[in-house]
Amino acid sequence: MRVSVSDIELFVHEMGEGRPLLALHGGPGLDGSFWFPGLDPLADEGWRILAPDLRANGRSQAGDPGLWTVPRMADDVEAVIEALELKRPVVMGWSFGSFVAQSHMARHGTAAAYVLMGTIAEPAALELVNAELARFEPKHLREQVSASWARESTVETAEECKQILDDQMPFHLADPEGPLVTELIASDRTVYRPAVLRHFARGGDYGMVDQRATLSSFRKPVLVLIGAHDRTTSPVSAHELVESLPNAEEIVLPRTAHMIPYEEPELFLTALRKFLARV
Repeated sequence: MRVSVSDIELFVHEMGEGRPLLALHGGPGLDGSFWFPGLDPLADEGWRILAPDLRANGRSQAGDPGLWTVPRMADDVEAVIEALELKRPVVMGWSFGSFVAQSHMARHGTAAAYVLMGTIAEPAALELVNAELARFEPKHLREQVSASWARESTVETAEECKQILDDQMPFHLADPEGPLVTELIASDRTVYRPAVLRHFARGGDYGMVDQRATLSSFRKPVLVLIGAHDRTTSPVSAHELVESLPNAEEIVLPRTAHMIPYEEPELFLTALRKFLARV
């Protein structure tokens, strides 16, 4: 469905009925389809999964590029909550989507609870990716992955976007040569948007802001899911974020890197179900 957020319309992937769970995708340049089939089981368990394509991503309208910011995307999330009259929603953000979720916490805080995964505490943690790229194993994939990261700031077509993600996939998984690499590439249904990826990649920090001072008094429940082998968003930085939040729970998935819903799906769903049951 499409939802108006004032200046543009967002495309929202929807599955299930019941209490709303807003799932914010990674990227930028990706879309809400990334959450499925990872969240499919919850749609059969009394949850209405709403995964908006963020502004200028996926099937959503682009609008003014001057409004392609993490705070504005957080405001769009609030507009979706208001437009659909959602009651006691839970907002969940993955990677870039977790930056938007943190901004929603700081600017609005209207969700009943939040889930952050593949997240970090501050922009400086993104610089750690360079060290991870330099030591990435297996060595024969290192150049492929490093080159794909460099192309983000110059990408021009959707086909190039897909190739970037395909080339990066080994880096995002704990087992860079396992069968899941091929499975995730083959099952990809993303509508890629190169302009927004290029826009954020040129900034260097992907719009990430250190929200810890603002959120130090944030009392709503927050679950932070961390892949122990995450090379993209530092587990150490994610832990620092947990320590700064008054009501946060941290769960580390021991055999996971950045693709949490698909590397250890049962552990992911178990942790998520337990948290959602009490918020």
